[in-house]
Amino acid sequence: MSSSESYVADVLVIGSEGAGLRAAIESCDKGARTTLVSKGRIGKSGATMLAGADITLDGKSAGKIGLAGNEDDSPEKFFRDIVIQGYYVNNQRLVQAYVRDAPARTKEMIDWGMKYVWDGKRAVISQGIDINRVLVDQIRKRSITVMEDVYITDLLTEGSTVVGAFGLDIKRGIFVVLRSKAVVIATGGWQRAYSFTTAPEGLAGDLHAAAFRAGADLLNMEMVTFCPNAILWPPAFRGDIFPYLLVEIFGDMLDKHAQPYLREYDQRIFKIATTTEWNKLIFSIASTQVVQTGNGSPRGGTYYSLKTVPSNIIDEGERLFPGWKWLKMDYSDLIKWLREGNAVEVAPAAHYMEGGIRVNEFGETTLRGLYAAGECSGGLFGANRVASAITQILVQGAIAGASASEYAKSSKMKEASQEQVRSIEARVTEPFKRKTGIRPIELLKRIRKTADEHLWVIRDGKGLKIAITEIGSIRSELPRIMIQTEPRRCNREWIDAMQIESLVTVLEASARGALMRRESRGVHYRSDNPQTDNDEWLKEIIVRQVGGRPILKTRPVTVTKVKLPKGKFGFEEGIVRAVKALGE
Repeated sequence: MSSSESYVADVLVIGSEGAGLRAAIESCDKGARTTLVSKGRIGKSGATMLAGADITLDGKSAGKIGLAGNEDDSPEKFFRDIVIQGYYVNNQRLVQAYVRDAPARTKEMIDWGMKYVWDGKRAVISQGIDINRVLVDQIRKRSITVMEDVYITDLLTEGSTVVGAFGLDIKRGIFVVLRSKAVVIATGGWQRAYSFTTAPEGLAGDLHAAAFRAGADLLNMEMVTFCPNAILWPPAFRGDIFPYLLVEIFGDMLDKHAQPYLREYDQRIFKIATTTEWNKLIFSIASTQVVQTGNGSPRGGTYYSLKTVPSNIIDEGERLFPGWKWLKMDYSDLIKWLREGNAVEVAPAAHYMEGGIRVNEFGETTLRGLYAAGECSGGLFGANRVASAITQILVQGAIAGASASEYAKSSKMKEASQEQVRSIEARVTEPFKRKTGIRPIELLKRIRKTADEHLWVIRDGKGLKIAITEIGSIRSELPRIMIQTEPRRCNREWIDAMQIESLVTVLEASARGALMRRESRGVHYRSDNPQTDNDEWLKEIIVRQVGGRPILKTRPVTVTKVKLPKGKFGFEEGIVRAVKALGE
């Protein structure tokens, strides 16, 4: 048995970018002994760091916190816009909290020294790097215990109460047992189930899976947003979303015949796609359809081109990206290449998860003592995220941190049984004992192939059934995983082996939810059920583990202010109807 170390805190926060940092700050400020655990370096090991970030709030409230306000806007309008554009399956209590707290969280970040530009409407524009800088600086000013390079594999429980977590100190190769009165999960999404993604390493759904094994519910896992114009080629920029930012200003999306395929759409849809945040889902579906009809690029995408854009207009674009630099990346050579008449290959990339761990407006999960915040939680944005995920992490992080701290004050420290700890340790070290079997990389390739082929932008029932069968086959191989790298310190192969189980768990939940939802709604598009069905599917899909197996059920959407519509209509007509409703 490997050596292990034990630690104690009132509140344990798992995840150290936006949501986790903000949760730890709030927990500490509310008087709880707080420990923050990060798989890597704090502020440098998650998705927030890579965000070209904006913080959204309604224009009227912006005026009240010292920005140039927009009196034509209001919290009520902002709330309504989020629900309508989320295709009405948002938990409206979560949306209320988002809209209510956005101004305070925005002012707080400005007061703490965040660099920003106000767009005069709804967005305080900054960068993820600077947001993390500000939050990490606040962490350093407080008595918060920080544990870096610790990979949490499991939650510890006593009955249906979470009492801590079990993890691996990556650099030392030893286990850590963290006892706490409350736990906050703030670990982002699970984009790494896909081969092409905008997300950094590590977003593998580890804590989704850990919470699920412990008894927490997952929610709306079928809802996945793809960023439509990530670079496929040239390889130096693979996965970069710069063309997505540019196409909102100028440029064309082309098929292999150099035809601008978006212009074939209903002009109402084309206008929506090029002027609103609906662009992610519309562009992604349109480009995938081009590829499916055999008119895509050689590497399975489409093209982005500046050939039709006058040179002086391109020069104007540099005002938004001085020196053609963004997030410390230099795109001047890429722009030069595009100006010469070349095109880059682009394709949808897994970008954001609307679904996740089920929470209420206080950040509480379905397990006592367990909270979740940010992208790892589900329900806020329904079927289509249009407002800022940065606002989400700040608002939900603060709420979860406060709730966890208050819970800890009235709770006694409990301890998981040694039997539970030994069982987890035995499970995660088992691959070292095998001399023959299957390498983690082989299963990872199968997982990503399954996600890419059957849980991509456009799905259908036949493909989803194939995915579920293949995921079951991969799960049956888990007891055969072997690790050839013997040293336990900084053992990437070992971490991959543990993440395989997490990826299988979240991907199965997503596939089963996508098969169950027999309609097209927001980012969930089924070619065999292309209608949006408000009569049957204004529901959330809950996934729960029962007897070691995922069981699915539905529950009605939580409604507070915006009434739910009725009727069935085609997907494009649904977009037009929604935009019309926004203007009413």
